[in-house]
Amino acid sequence: MDWFEGISLTTTLLVLILVVIPISIAIYLYFYDKRQKQHSVLRNYPVLGRMRYVLEKTGPELRQYLFNADHEGKPFNREEYLHMVLPGKYLNSIIGFGSKRNFEEAGYYIRNALFTKQNEEMRVDNDELIHTMRYRVDEDNLFSRKEHREEIPALPWLLPEEDAVVIGPNCEHPFHVRSLLGQSGMSYGALGENAITALSKGIGMAKEAWMNTGEGGLSPYHLAGDAHIIAQIGSGLFGFRTEEGEFSWERLREKAEIEQVKAFEIKMAQGAKMRGGHVEG
Repeated sequence: MDWFEGISLTTTLLVLILVVIPISIAIYLYFYDKRQKQHSVLRNYPVLGRMRYVLEKTGPELRQYLFNADHEGKPFNREEYLHMVLPGKYLNSIIGFGSKRNFEEAGYYIRNALFTKQNEEMRVDNDELIHTMRYRVDEDNLFSRKEHREEIPALPWLLPEEDAVVIGPNCEHPFHVRSLLGQSGMSYGALGENAITALSKGIGMAKEAWMNTGEGGLSPYHLAGDAHIIAQIGSGLFGFRTEEGEFSWERLREKAEIEQVKAFEIKMAQGAKMRGGHVEG
């Protein structure tokens, strides 16, 4: 009898959750939509009309994951995005023979080589390994996905000292650029302290890599890791101005004395704006 009562209770709860409550909500929304006078769509098509607004809200996500082709989408299409995410998160960049990309189109400056060089043939400095993390996919089904993170060593792929790009060779402390990796200018105001700190520590782990502060000035969060810093000086002179708003050579010298600051960049123009780029005044 107890077993029968348990089944009855479970069945009652399921019917309540799956049938009674949804129907009650639908009936309430039907009469609510019929009475409201703000949206003609909802008034003429109560409940069903709400699907229009749901699809409008989820439209960007649907286009991103369902309807866009692999080579559509800006600023990066799905295939370009995967070429960045898969090597970075899973350290897996193996691509099958051939390619779906059209290399005859303009803009392809790096093409697949039939016979590529081996690691030992590359003119690089890989003596000091990097300690990094990667994700391993344990299960990837339609309704479930499991993965775990593990620590592994990785190659730094640095230019040898004799091949380093030297910026300011006549300066007291020239900037020897040995890494092919760097972060372009994204200001503190755009990202916030957590993102800047994470980027600084991650770039520092990459060895010899650099990060550009963007026009928001140099913050303690940029210095949280061991990244090489390129301090950007924008039109607002953030971090490089006097109380009156004029350019300050003293503030510039203070930044230059910080060991992590390797170079300064003067921002002449900006292009990543919704209404187009502009040249600074």
